[in-house]
Order: sequence, then C-alpha cells, then structure tokens
Amino acid sequence: MGIQTTPHISRKSFCISMRWGIGVVFAASSLSDPLSGWAEPSLHVPRTSSSTEQKIHEEALYLKEESVSIASRYEQPISQAPSDVYVITDEDIRNSGALDIPTLLRRVPGMEVMQTTAADFNVSVRGNNQLRANKLLVMIDGRSIYIDQSGTVQWKLLPITMVEVKRIEVLKGPASAVYGLNAFDGVVNIITKPPEEMKGTTLQVAGGEVGTLLTTAVHAGTIGNWGYRLSGGHEQAQRWSDRGATALNSQRTGGLAEYRLSNNGRIRAEAGVARSNPYNGPLNETNTSEPHSSQAHVLLSYEQNGLLVRGWWNGRFTQTTPVIFPPLAPLLAQTDRFGRADQESSNSTYDFETRYTLKPLEALTVNIGTNFRHIVVSSNYFGNRTPSVPI
Repeated sequence: MGIQTTPHISRKSFCISMRWGIGVVFAASSLSDPLSGWAEPSLHVPRTSSSTEQKIHEEALYLKEESVSIASRYEQPISQAPSDVYVITDEDIRNSGALDIPTLLRRVPGMEVMQTTAADFNVSVRGNNQLRANKLLVMIDGRSIYIDQSGTVQWKLLPITMVEVKRIEVLKGPASAVYGLNAFDGVVNIITKPPEEMKGTTLQVAGGEVGTLLTTAVHAGTIGNWGYRLSGGHEQAQRWSDRGATALNSQRTGGLAEYRLSNNGRIRAEAGVARSNPYNGPLNETNTSEPHSSQAHVLLSYEQNGLLVRGWWNGRFTQTTPVIFPPLAPLLAQTDRFGRADQESSNSTYDFETRYTLKPLEALTVNIGTNFRHIVVSSNYFGNRTPSVPI
C-alpha cells in the first residue's frame, strides 16, 4: 500500500497511516466503481443513473404496505386490520386478463365462485355457496349493490368497467357487527380510481369463446379542484346450451363529478345505469328466467375531517317470463292471480348514512354513525298490478 514503517513510529500513528492508505485505495477504485465511494464521506459520490433510480423507486413501491378500509371502515395499514383481509391490486387486475369481478375473486383463498349461465354468478365464502347466494355483502366505494329484495348480486350488470377498478378488498367471515345485515359470509368492497389517476381516454376491446365480446371507453380529467369521469361499455355472450342464442347483451354507462376540499375532503355526485336484453339468469331449482333486466343508481356524498354524509338510491327493474324445466312443465305453473305468466317488478332502495370518525387517543379510533334504509318492492305478483310494499 505504499506505507513504510520503522520501529520508531508509534502504534497510534501506524493505525492513522493505515486508515489513510485504505482511503486512497477506495478513492482510486471509485473512479471505475461508483458503489465503492462510500468509505470516505468527504469525497464526491457520483450520482446514480436514471434507470437505477427508477428501479429503486419501483422496489420502494413494491415494499410499501397496502392500506385497507374494509375491516374497520377507516383507512389503516393492512398489518393493523383486526380481520383477515385480502387485497386484489390494480396490477393484479391488469395481469389477470379477467373480464369480470367474479373471475378475479376466484384467486382469493376461501372464496367460492359458481357460474350457472353465461350471465349469472353465485359468490360466497368457505363452503356456503349455493344458487342465489344471499349472504355476501358487495359494495362499490362503500355503496351497497346487494339487491335487498332478492338477496342477490347481478355481477354482469355492475355500473363500472374493469379499467376503473383500483383495488378490491375482501373480508372473509362474519362482519355484521360492522356492516349490519347481509354481511354474514363476508364483505367485498370494489374501490374505483379517482379522476386524477385516469386522466385522458382509455379504450379497451376484448373477445373470447362462446361469442364473448367486450368493449369499454373511459374518459377522465381534472379542472382545478374539480374532477370528472365518464365511462361506457358493451358486453355480449352466447348461451352455453345453444350457441345460436344470446345469453347476455348488455350496455352500461356511468359518470361522476367531485370537488376536492381541504384536509382530503370532497363532495361527490355520481350516477349510472346498466341494462341487458336478454339476461340469461338467474337459475334456480325449477326454472330459469330470461328477463330484460336493468339497474340504476344515484349517489351524493360529503366527506371532510372525519365526517361522512351520504345518500343514495338503487333501482332494479325486470320483465321476464319464467321457463319451467321440461320434465316439470306438466306439473308446475307459475302465474299471477290473473293467470299471466309474465312477471314485472321494480325494486328501489333508499339509503341515508352519517358517520363520524375520531381519535381520542393515539391508539384508539372511534366510529359513530347512523343509517336509515327504506326498501320498496312493486310487482304484478303482489295482490294487484302495482302495489308498493315498504320493508
């Protein structure tokens, strides 16, 4: 190393000389290897390349802990969630190639997905699946899309497209203490992307077997504190039993506008409608229906400083003629009191919710809220042609 010693040099001076000599060696080698210049802080450290910085940034994002809101109804790191929570991220959705939410849920351990027709799915948890599964609460951005009147979810008529989904949070197991009715098996919360994450126009076309065709268009943007998102799509598929007949021919459209307030607050308004003619399902033990089915919703919400005030309306409208299975046709008839086999129904759900979240202690978070829901059913199968029945 070019260091000379004699018996007259003390041990202390020898050590100082050795550190100096090693520093010279590292400084010289740092000219060819930028990672070796850490030994002497006073020396210049070359800047890493942009590709290296990008890799470091991607690795930091990979190691970042996911936040969830489904377990306690407020944002928290997933490691602190008091329940078993599974998250399907935006990257998972892109890599899956799935065309609908139930197909995505198949990858969640413990979830059971049963598809009975090209248009009808039944989803439940831990061995409790069945036809017309009715014990799983499904929400979009916290708004229930569970059809209270029939206890089902029309998965193929959700008012959002796949490219709008940011993540899906799944809570498996009873959650009625937090969410009330219909959450006996678990909760699925589909969280959509805010307008600032989808600036511009997105177009998507997909196709597959059984005459499957899917088209999607989304446009989003921001103007000052305002943000907006508009989406529309078309989906069709043929029947499994008859490739020449249509099982699903649906159209969906929706939009939202929101105004950003201080302290991460916002005012939000959204509406959407989805319809299918025909809609081959759902299937039950004695017949299958082929209704003209449609769903619509309107939502208004205000959120700031832990306070949430939200009101929404869900509507479902069907016209159908049940088809009895041939072996049972001579023995079974399904008609109204006037002998008509066709069924007409409209279901409306009105919901108003307030919730306030506060932290009296660093380790304690308290949710206080109220909820009111009014459910109305109208059908020609109820007494006369157009009764309304509050539930």
